[in-house]
Amino acid sequence: MFPLEGIKVLDLMTLSGYCGMELADYGAEVIKVESPEGDPLRSLAPLKNGASVHHAFRDRGKKSITLNLQHPEGKEIFKKLVATADVVLENFAPNTMEELGLGYDVLSAIKPSLVYGRISGYGSTGEGANMPQLDLIAQAKSAVMHFTGFPENEPTRIGFAISERYAASFLSSAICLALYHARETGEGQMVETTLCGSAIAISEDKVITYGAEHEDPMRTGNAHPLINPYDILKCKDGYVAMGISSDAQWEKFCNAFNCPKEWTEDEKYCSNLVRGYHYFGDLRVKLEDLFSNYSMQEIADICDQALIPGTMCSTTKEALQQPQLQVRNMIVSVKDAELGELEMPGRPVKFCNQDEEPLASAPTVGAQNEALYTALGLDRAAMDRLQQEGVI
Repeated sequence: MFPLEGIKVLDLMTLSGYCGMELADYGAEVIKVESPEGDPLRSLAPLKNGASVHHAFRDRGKKSITLNLQHPEGKEIFKKLVATADVVLENFAPNTMEELGLGYDVLSAIKPSLVYGRISGYGSTGEGANMPQLDLIAQAKSAVMHFTGFPENEPTRIGFAISERYAASFLSSAICLALYHARETGEGQMVETTLCGSAIAISEDKVITYGAEHEDPMRTGNAHPLINPYDILKCKDGYVAMGISSDAQWEKFCNAFNCPKEWTEDEKYCSNLVRGYHYFGDLRVKLEDLFSNYSMQEIADICDQALIPGTMCSTTKEALQQPQLQVRNMIVSVKDAELGELEMPGRPVKFCNQDEEPLASAPTVGAQNEALYTALGLDRAAMDRLQQEGVI
């Protein structure tokens, strides 16, 4: 039994789905409420057999009903659904739900213990709340792009929608906290995360460094300003990542690769701090010269055997074949109704002494219309009429 079993979530999020996916992964009944035409996520490339792999991943384990929230009857049906739910999720532009007459104030009057979760670009308050937002803009606005990449090159985007993904994870955590509060007090609340705020929150020491020194942290490429060597280095057939974070690890590294004796005795390399002063001057050149005699796999094997944090820079294909990921059930195969067998990341959190249930596939559009609307008291004639009128 997962900890969120018995929790019912109405997921209105469009072109996203990560937050609802996380809640579904750990037992919640997540009902994707989408327009009669379906969420645009369903047509987001890449497509296989005409279906989106993004939808298959982000909507896994959910149910689906179709409902037009702009129609008066659709609004009333949604209110009935809210009366049976614990959580509502949405990521519309600010004030969209309020303008529909379905804002938190209205919904919480129906269900006082309701937890209302919202993801937006900049938040619901302030002069900039209505500015359009995407992950690219969030990474630029939050300075993530400013300190990502190499100093001689342009600011660089992190290679996935990091602000959207973290905003969803932060929100799912907040929802669990708010559900605990609601269970203890009977009081619900609205919780909100933003793309830009989430990008700021994961900026590690950049914000506090600026706060202390009032100097912008600059791009350092793959190297770390405080740990050496902590970098991507060229070898015989590709590149390897090496993260030597202590002097003890440096000594293990030198022993494992039979490095010249001076590497452990020369005052230029005697400590992490000193190695940093000489890293780009000569140590990095010496390391790549050393690695030119080894393949990526050979370096990875030596590091594994010596318990040194170093490995090959894997392609996606190579990463998915790592035995440890299979052991941890982090790459799973889900049988999708439209895509067939599809590999995707598994649940990142594991619960001890509990068998991990297989992940359920994403639903087709309106797959649970009949079951859930019947439970609300609608008969077949009513559902046929509502479908003809574009309400469901």
